[in-house]
Parts: sequence; structure tokens; C-alpha cells
Amino acid sequence: MTLTRIAIATLIGVACGIALADPTSDTFQPDVFGTRDALHARTPGLEDPFTEACSVATATTPLKLNGAVNVALCRNSATRAAWAAAHQQAAALGSAESAWLPSIGVSDQESRTYGPHVDATGNVVDSPQNTNDAALNLGWTLYDFGLRGGRISSASHLLDASAAATNSAVQQTVFNVVQAFYGVVAQDAALIAAKTAEDAAQRSVDITQALQTGGAAALGDVLQAKTAYDQAVIARIQTAQADKSAQAQLAVTLGLPADEPLKLLAEPVPSQVPALSARMSDLMSQAMRQRPDLAAAQAQRDSAIADITVARAQGRPSVSVSAGRTRIDTTAIPLQNYSQIGVSVTWPIFTGFNVGYNVRQAQAALETREVNADQVRLAVSQDVWNGYYGMDAANQQLAATATLVKTASDNQEVAVGRYKAGVGTIVDLLTAQTAGANAQQARIAAERNWQVARAQLVLALGRLTSAEPLTGNALP
Repeated sequence: MTLTRIAIATLIGVACGIALADPTSDTFQPDVFGTRDALHARTPGLEDPFTEACSVATATTPLKLNGAVNVALCRNSATRAAWAAAHQQAAALGSAESAWLPSIGVSDQESRTYGPHVDATGNVVDSPQNTNDAALNLGWTLYDFGLRGGRISSASHLLDASAAATNSAVQQTVFNVVQAFYGVVAQDAALIAAKTAEDAAQRSVDITQALQTGGAAALGDVLQAKTAYDQAVIARIQTAQADKSAQAQLAVTLGLPADEPLKLLAEPVPSQVPALSARMSDLMSQAMRQRPDLAAAQAQRDSAIADITVARAQGRPSVSVSAGRTRIDTTAIPLQNYSQIGVSVTWPIFTGFNVGYNVRQAQAALETREVNADQVRLAVSQDVWNGYYGMDAANQQLAATATLVKTASDNQEVAVGRYKAGVGTIVDLLTAQTAGANAQQARIAAERNWQVARAQLVLALGRLTSAEPLTGNALP
């Protein structure tokens, strides 16, 4: 088979492949350098959402926290965007590594000349002349003073950074799910508490009306009770609206439409929570080792170091080898069929000081990334500090609100009894009811804050890649 036929067959095959191939498939773009595996090796314990079918939560199946997290890690747009960026950087690494291999190209040209023209012998002829020029060429860079190696090193460090950024996005998504999940749980409980407060206000209206009928209460007491009831109704309506908003927020965080009905099954807050026992210095050390955003900043700094090598190598010589096979078939001229091989050295002697300024630019980029890494390191220490004392405060709030709810409930019962007996005032009764309702809301907020504070501390330590660190009562 001639080179022409080979070229035509190759072009037809490529054209058919482009026409029939799924653009998201790797069938015609094999991962020769294993960059996808390299990405997954850099993200141990994380599930790539583009390699699995995402499950869909339903209203008929109770959704626990770990189930909600799994849905979000597969469907949440921020998480998927981070994985897509990581895939792109993995492909960029493969593109850089391809520079180690030779390039091979085939060309074919068919032409026909009409009218008087000069042929290869220098004679003017009128007969048509057909020419076929086919060639197979190879080029291979042998040495370039670290240009390819620097680009590969930079791309590898950027893949490290992208993998760490993906880890960070996953952890932030888990934290967002925890916030949204327990936000719905808290709003559901707040709605129940608001309805309870409304019922209590209605009972106060009934009591005052009954006492007024018997002459033991004044009209002012009835009006005050009705005012408190109306306020309780308004509070219940507002709480119901907030509950709907929280449900929509959770659905969107999971990557589902806002109107997706969800049924949650939350683990109750334990009656006794363990106190923090870890030392601050130990937590700081853990965070410096585990925080993915800090790892990403450090990888970006390492990439900048490799970029300096690339910038310097652009001003140095490169050695390459070339080879080719050419076939020229022209009417009335002997067939030409020959091979070529050569070695070339390219040395940019003067580039208008471009190389020097590229090196300066790369060095300045390194300084910027070093500063950014220092800023992230400081932010990590602050996150751990805030997370630790936020958790400590949440523990104390749980204990305080447990006592508050019991005291407020007892006070409300006493106030109702005193008012019925005629020894208490309507103000005492309504005050006790308001205090009881506020105590319930404070307890609900304390339970939600405790759940979120736990996630905040684990996030600060850099190990909130799933709901597993939040199971049970164990704390860092």
C-alpha cells in the first residue's frame, strides 16, 4: 500500500472516529500515561462522582446524615466542578509528559498542472502533468536542558494542588450538608415548639375567658392573653416559612431541585457529651499535616519553583533528531523515493532579553505563592483555635439549656396554677409562657450549634471527607 493510500485510510478512520465517538468517552483518547490513576492516587478515600451513578434521595426513605453526605458528594455542583478541574489538570500533566515521545506526521499532496509550463528538465511542455508528493516525518527532541522536565514537574505539582483543592471542596461540601441538614432538623423542631407555644397561648385565652365569665378576671386580662396568642400565631407562621427555606437549602446543597421532598432521620443529641481533652498544640500539628488547602498552597509554590527552571531552559540550546521518508511521483519524471535523517541544534543567542524577564516573572510568582502559603498557614491556625473554643462553648450551651428548659417548664406550670387560684397575675402567666417558649428555642439552637461546631472543628483539622468523623460521641 502506498503512502497516499495509508494517509487516506488514516484520515477516513479519524473522521469516522470523530463522528461516532462520544465526546466524553476515552475510547479514542486513551490515557497512556495513567494520569487519571495518578489523580485518584492523590485523592485516597474520595469517590470520583464522574465514575459512578449518583443515587437520588426520596421522600419515602428516611435520609440520615451520612446518606445526605453521599448524595451531595456525587451531585453537588461545587464538588463536581472541583473534580472536573482536577481531571483537566491531570490531562495537562499527560500533555506535558507527551513531550518525551517523538512526533510522527504523514502528509500527502496530489496536483495536476494544465497549459504550458516548465517541467523538471527545464523544457516548456503543454501536456498535463500529475504530481503526487507523500511524506512520513519524525521529530524527536533529545535534550533541552530541563525544559520538558520542568514543565512536567510544574504540571505534576499543579495536579497535587488540584487534588488537594478537590479534597478541600469535598470537605466544605460535607460541612455545608451538616449545616443544612441540622438546619432543617432545627427548623422542624422550632416549628413544633412554635405550635406548642401557640397552643399554650390559646389555653391562656380560654382560662382568662372562663375566669372573666365567673367574675374572677378583668377584660384586660383577656385582651392581654389574646394579644399573646396573636403574637404566637405570627411566630408560628414565620417559623413555618423558615422551615420551608431550610428544606430548599438542603435540597440544593445535595444537588437536587429546591422542591425535592425529603424525609430526614437525625441522630438525637446525647444527654451527656464528652469534654474536649485534646491539647491545642496537638490539634494545630494535625491541621498542618492534614489541611488540604494548605497542601494545595504548598504544591502551587513547588510548581512555581519548577516554572523558574522552565523559564531558564527557554534560553538554552536544544538538540533534536529528525527523520523522514519522501515519495514524489511526477508524470514523465523518474520516481523519487528517498529517506532523510538529521540532527539539529537550536540555540536562542539573543531574544531581546525576553528570557531574562520570563525568569524574573517566574521568580516573582514564586514569591507570591510563598506569601499565599504563609497566609493559608495562619488561617489554618485560626480555624483550629476558633473551632476548638466554638466546640467548648457548644458543650457548655447544651448543659445550660438543659437546665433552662426544665426550670422554664416548671415555672410555667406554677404560673398557670397560681393564676387559676387567683393569686397570680396575667403578666406573670404570659411572662412564664414567653420564657418557656424562649427556653425551647434556645435548646433547639444549642443542639444545632453543637452538631455544626463538631463539624467545624473536624473541618478545621482537615479530615471531614465524610460523615464518619461525626458518628458517635468521639471528639478530637
